[in-house]
Amino acid sequence: MRFFLFSFLFCFIVSLSQAGGIKGRIANQKGEALPYAGILVKGTGEGTIANEEGLYEFSLPAGSYEVIFQYLGFKTLTQNVVVGNDFKELNITLEEQALNLEEVKVDNKREDPAYTIMRKAISKARFHQLQVRSYTAKVYSRSTALPTKIPYLVERRLKKEGVQEGKAIINESVAEIQYRRPNSFKQHIISTRNSLDNSIPSPNEYILASLYSPEIAGTISPLSPKSFAYYKFEYEGYFEDRGQIINKIKVIPKAYGEGIFRGSLYIIDERWAIHSYDLETTTSGLDISAKQLFNPVQNIWLPVNQQFRIKGSYLGFAGEFKYLVSLTYQKMDIDPGLKEEIVVHDPKVDAEESEKIRKKNLEKMIRDQKEFSTKNLKKFTKEYEKELKKERKKNGENTRVVREDSIVIDSMANKRDTVYWENLRPIPLTNSEVQSYAMQDSIKVVKDAAKEKSRPDSAYFKGYHLLIGNTYHFKKQNSLHIESPLLAFYYNTVEGYALNLAAEYQKRWGKSSYFNIRPYARYTFGRNRFNGNLQANIGNKRSNLLLTGGEMVNQINRDNPIAPFGNTISTLIFERNRAKLYQSKFLKAEYSFRNIFDILSINSSLEYEKRQELFDMENLKSYVNWSNRTFSPNRPLNDELENTGFPNHDALIFQFSADIRPWRRYLVRNGEKRYLQSTKPALSVLYKSGLPFAGDVDYKFLQGGIRQSIDLGPRNTIRYSVKGGGFLSKKELYFPDFRHFLGNESFFRMGDPLAQFRSLPYYAHSTRSWFIEGHALWSMQRFLVTQLPVFRLSGLKETVQVHYLFSPTSRHYSEIVYGLDDILRFFRVETVAQFDGSKLHKVEFRIGTTFRLSDLR
Repeated sequence: MRFFLFSFLFCFIVSLSQAGGIKGRIANQKGEALPYAGILVKGTGEGTIANEEGLYEFSLPAGSYEVIFQYLGFKTLTQNVVVGNDFKELNITLEEQALNLEEVKVDNKREDPAYTIMRKAISKARFHQLQVRSYTAKVYSRSTALPTKIPYLVERRLKKEGVQEGKAIINESVAEIQYRRPNSFKQHIISTRNSLDNSIPSPNEYILASLYSPEIAGTISPLSPKSFAYYKFEYEGYFEDRGQIINKIKVIPKAYGEGIFRGSLYIIDERWAIHSYDLETTTSGLDISAKQLFNPVQNIWLPVNQQFRIKGSYLGFAGEFKYLVSLTYQKMDIDPGLKEEIVVHDPKVDAEESEKIRKKNLEKMIRDQKEFSTKNLKKFTKEYEKELKKERKKNGENTRVVREDSIVIDSMANKRDTVYWENLRPIPLTNSEVQSYAMQDSIKVVKDAAKEKSRPDSAYFKGYHLLIGNTYHFKKQNSLHIESPLLAFYYNTVEGYALNLAAEYQKRWGKSSYFNIRPYARYTFGRNRFNGNLQANIGNKRSNLLLTGGEMVNQINRDNPIAPFGNTISTLIFERNRAKLYQSKFLKAEYSFRNIFDILSINSSLEYEKRQELFDMENLKSYVNWSNRTFSPNRPLNDELENTGFPNHDALIFQFSADIRPWRRYLVRNGEKRYLQSTKPALSVLYKSGLPFAGDVDYKFLQGGIRQSIDLGPRNTIRYSVKGGGFLSKKELYFPDFRHFLGNESFFRMGDPLAQFRSLPYYAHSTRSWFIEGHALWSMQRFLVTQLPVFRLSGLKETVQVHYLFSPTSRHYSEIVYGLDDILRFFRVETVAQFDGSKLHKVEFRIGTTFRLSDLR
């Protein structure tokens, strides 16, 4: 038996060593390399890509083949090859593709022929997406990042990790994809390798994108039904490839910027399918280019070669990122109900024929599938999709699911050796990529040796953790986090300096269940007093129970419009103590349940608190002596209530809120739902009541709201939020019970740009009556200054906002705001015009950040 096994293994190894194929270099007629040229075996789905230096290596069993070599802009070359047990060197020279314009005809309206081609291609785009019911494909992908500039402050640290200017960082993976219509993808990551730490990266989704979709990552496709609003098209000629006439269309943006492509699109005549494309776009000042080659597989043209390149700089970093994908289709199921060889008529050119077709019975056309007008073809596709949707419902599938992904990573994925990769890799490494792997291997040896001597912060306590904070990870998903007191050292006029100490222990189990407990202690130097609370949460992705209690100093507006850090700066430097605070001893229980039937989330709470009014300390001073300023009292001013002070009292507050999103949809990844932002309205309701049987307050408050985000095109959205309501009864309530608003009097503004006023006094219009509050924000990348490409292409965006409040004292208060967002990538500047009715009251300026600094506590 041993002899038999040895003989078998020996023969197997010998057969591997004798595996043959073809290899060589692909170049143009000048001898210049054609990077990432495509190689395909005719009649199969087998193929690969050359590397950046034009080198390729393709393993094939012994036999005779027709091998196709192609490169965008060059004539496709078919070569007959006989493969034996060794690799055969086959160097290829491709000839540039000349475009033919002899047969171009222009109609009487002198419309460019490109528009007819594009109308037909657009009408058939969804048809092409639906043709494939399922497939299995083997995918090789490689990404290469090349840093060209690294900020000095982090240069040394990154160098220790193997990240250096001019040194490539590589990641490559092999996966098997199973697709099922309409949008289900199963990915099995067979192997993966990267030149840093060989950890397993998140699978890249570029391979799942399709130009037939109306949008790709927020960028309008030239084949979108609304593409004529964003693009002009120009016919550049045609050429022949494997018996097909290929039309070259120049894609010209009406205004190039984020969410818009420019470049060339190649459309197969009569099929109106994609042959290839070479497009580019931009986002946040980064230039992105995409190239894709399609090939016929079972008479359906599908992408087999994809290339993406990102180049630019961000926050002091600069570099280039390249991403290659090679797909080999193995099993395909084509829908026999969608016939490829249909004739499509353009009503603007074939008016008479299209009118005849329009009058035909649509059901007969669907049955025969011989010819359609572009309009009827779209109708047919929609009808076909409706039938597929009914079939899904009948099979018990949830039609709210937009997409379903399953990603499984093989346990050996990142443990394959170099010999395995040399035999498996379909695209040869370049010299710089080989050097990158060699350099990282040497760095890894040094890092592994250092790890043996060091004690990692995540497992061992060190004294300085008490100052800078740290997170410790234990077995069975347990962790302990210590918060840094240096980041929570605040000042206000009621307590003086306050030192905050907090830690959090968390335990996780199952897929999403968790328990955490967070003790919080606070010492205030001005009052020479300790206070704090204890908070515990238990829950999972659907529900959460919160129990908390203790003694705290709270803002009168419990929505916390003023961040403690911002209040510290404004108080100590500018003598503006904007936070108004009161003392609270409390117990609270809160329960939330999310995504009921995928559309409803509810939250309810019961809180008991003892309230005490607080006053400013004596002899307050700021770091800067402002002769014309004094600190304001802790008792806020209000137009509705002459005296906002209150006696010590008890309050028992019940609150219930519901968020309803009737049109919500989601995608599923590994069985978990990920909800998508909807462009349909979302509704909310809030009920709040002071219960008199265990406290001194007695009132009922009801509020309703609606909000929506409307997509108007690339980086062009309108968001609005409207709320209204009032007190149903108000037998007994104090100023903390009033309905307060998210005002702002700070020059530096933080928080959600939609929901917060820019210039409204924090408490002037707080009410115990009724109100209507409205906010609208229009964000666009082409308005005034962004008409200039230099600003638009830098990622700058403009906003126009309207904020409105109607209450017994505010009457028609409004703000009109013009803003510039993403200045230097994360700053925001705004001009605010404040109106009382129709009268302009004042104009102010605000600066801020697109980051959520309001979360800094």
